[in-house]
Amino acid sequence: MSNKTVMPPVDEVVPTAHKAEVVRSSRDSHSNTWRNIALIARREYKNRVTQRSYIITTALFVLFALVGSCVPTVIQFFAARSNSQSHVTIVNNAGITAGLSGDSLLQYFNRSLNGSAQNGIQGTNQASGQQKGTPHFALNSGTSSALDQLQKDVKDGKLNVLLVLDRAANKDVRFTYYTATASLSDTDLTQVQAVAGQLSVQDKSSRLGLTPEQTQHLLTPPDFNVVYTQKGNGNDSLMTLAGGYFLGVIGTVLIFMAVYLYGMWVANGVADEKGSRIMEILVNAATPFQLLWGKILGIGAAGLTQMVCLVATGLIGLLLQGPLSTALQTNGLPVNLSFIHASTTLLLLLLLYFVLGFLLYSTLFAALGALVKRQDEVQNTVGPLTTIFMVGYMASFIGGSIGSGATWFKVMSFVPFWTPTMMMMRIATNAVSGWEIVLSIGILLVSIVICAWASSRIYRIGILMYGQKPGLRQLARMLR
Repeated sequence: MSNKTVMPPVDEVVPTAHKAEVVRSSRDSHSNTWRNIALIARREYKNRVTQRSYIITTALFVLFALVGSCVPTVIQFFAARSNSQSHVTIVNNAGITAGLSGDSLLQYFNRSLNGSAQNGIQGTNQASGQQKGTPHFALNSGTSSALDQLQKDVKDGKLNVLLVLDRAANKDVRFTYYTATASLSDTDLTQVQAVAGQLSVQDKSSRLGLTPEQTQHLLTPPDFNVVYTQKGNGNDSLMTLAGGYFLGVIGTVLIFMAVYLYGMWVANGVADEKGSRIMEILVNAATPFQLLWGKILGIGAAGLTQMVCLVATGLIGLLLQGPLSTALQTNGLPVNLSFIHASTTLLLLLLLYFVLGFLLYSTLFAALGALVKRQDEVQNTVGPLTTIFMVGYMASFIGGSIGSGATWFKVMSFVPFWTPTMMMMRIATNAVSGWEIVLSIGILLVSIVICAWASSRIYRIGILMYGQKPGLRQLARMLR
């Protein structure tokens, strides 16, 4: 019996071998794609970070972040330790006022303005260490005969405030406040005016025969409750809100400048390579998809390096605020560091929204750069896209200044082209919830995928188009 080798049919062998070859080819194709993207990205990154302008800009960013993180602590330090005194002279032409005159009236003003019966009155002896710090108001009494000279001293800047008490025809006390300080920068007027109002009420009650206890009851403030209808406002002081808006402005400006600058790098790079016909050589070594994402990722990595340096320096600066405040703290005056946690979160979100904003806009900048004939046409071509970005940029300042909780501001912040800047302002002013941040990030990711798909199709055809720029109909045909 002869041994026969049974061979499978040819039509079964060939498809199997063909499938193996297809799988191997697909793997090689994917491997080459990522390798080419990595090579192009590495080249773009190295070209950017070795430029002298890039190094200088990065150093300035680091210095700006370090100084900026220390500004709140330093401001609070000097504000808490301001030794500038306001010298106030009181001339009483009203006689006995609320049962007070002479030294007792001076003591009343000093107690009301400085919170002490003795400190702040010139000529009063104090035991060493009785008071820490210097009272803001230094009070003295004057006479009617010296009134002209005192008015001249105020005019010449030798005296900060001259307060004259007179009696009107109806026996009420009339106060005249002399100062050379401009109305907008006069921080003493409100305090002196409040004390004068209290003294006037006490004088009237004394003339009406009310007892001191009745007068005190008359001056007792009412039970006044404040109900904040928007979340978070109950714990936000005016200083906190102003500080949040300031941080929001800085974050918004940084995102706008960084995204626009690095996006223009992408557009100019594409236009330059196309104008010099280098693109014809590059497409023989890599696909348009690889060229597009290699350039975006390389330039994006260069921009991200700068932003990471800025954020890392800012975080280090914030962590140093505790030791810095301890070193600056003297006389038992604490420095409020409650802004550190909010600033740290804001810096991390600044980095995230920059990355997402750059990926969104850089794909569009690259597509527009592929449509121009020369590099000098890039500015005009990206003009409409820049205008769209600018709308959200300007709206961020308007919404932050009038109230980030406005409905129109919330709606606009979820439009992906405006999300990076407007959400940064909303987060800084504490007008956003956690789910809104997550939703905005999700919308940006979806938008990046859509824009990347559309830009890849335009880029693939546009980089090899020379001559007249394509119109809207041609762009629509590219997308199909």
